[in-house]
Amino acid sequence: MEVARREKRTGLILSGGGARGFAHIGVLRVLEHTKTQVDVIAGTSMGAILGALYANGYRTEEIYKLSQAVSWRDVLDFSMQSGLIKGEKMHQLLATHLPADFKDLQKPFAVATTDIESGEEVFITDGDLISAIRASSCYPGMFEPLQFRGRTLADGGIVNNLPVEAVAFLDATYTIASDTTPPRRSSYVDPNTEGHWWERFMATVRFERRNPMAQMLMRSTDIMQSILTDMQYTLHPADIRIRHIMPHVRVESFWSFEEIVALGERNAIHTFQEFGFLEGSLEPVFGLPASPLQPAPKIKTKKRLPQPKDQETNAASKLMASFPKLLNSTRTSSQNHQDK
Repeated sequence: MEVARREKRTGLILSGGGARGFAHIGVLRVLEHTKTQVDVIAGTSMGAILGALYANGYRTEEIYKLSQAVSWRDVLDFSMQSGLIKGEKMHQLLATHLPADFKDLQKPFAVATTDIESGEEVFITDGDLISAIRASSCYPGMFEPLQFRGRTLADGGIVNNLPVEAVAFLDATYTIASDTTPPRRSSYVDPNTEGHWWERFMATVRFERRNPMAQMLMRSTDIMQSILTDMQYTLHPADIRIRHIMPHVRVESFWSFEEIVALGERNAIHTFQEFGFLEGSLEPVFGLPASPLQPAPKIKTKKRLPQPKDQETNAASKLMASFPKLLNSTRTSSQNHQDK
């Protein structure tokens, strides 16, 4: 008795990661160049947004231009409840470029979310497309969770930032995963303390720097997300995993859009060459160096004359700096006394 062979059905998985997720655009470009047929798509957070556009028939260049044109003003509607941003403006923006229902997409698509009450991973493959994507993008503390089908849903990356198993619900037999999950090891950079306090405050409001509390919270989130993603990946590995190691890129580094896309393209080229998808070389088309990435805009500093408090602080700092030397000197004298 012959066993019927399943037709190859390629599934593409796009991880979450905020601004890091722009690396997926570079991956999509390489997929188009190699004429790799993508049959089904799954994504979470930023990966859900870009994945939905691709599932709707947008070409890579169109996604690139559309993403580049979006500004913070298009998505910001502040709230002071369970998140800083309501998410209604983002809902409207998504509705402008995507159909209302999953069934109207050109390719089968799955959105990964997290039930914030039960802690369950929830995959949505039908019904209200815009609400599903919005729920998947509700980054904790940034966007308010969304009430959807009797559940309180938030960012899919809380439980699994690379939902490889989601494409199994869409009958994928071969999987390609683009992973922008931050690495577990990364240098901790103290927030910029230069300049006047008002300049630092305004830079924080403009998302050009993090305040110390946000810096610690988001770095802690990166570590937990990295560990959880690796654990999930051991259970549900992909056939090809394109890793985008960008320890110096933060979730809010939207000012480095072009560089992140270029880096994603180069990572995809390298990975596809390793797996034999590319014969010869493929020149990147985005034309921007992938490294080093542009740093966050620097805060302008103003020189000011030393104030009395500054002089007192400097004096105190010098005293504290001399304390270890004084302590060592005391210990040496005590040791010499004991030797005698």
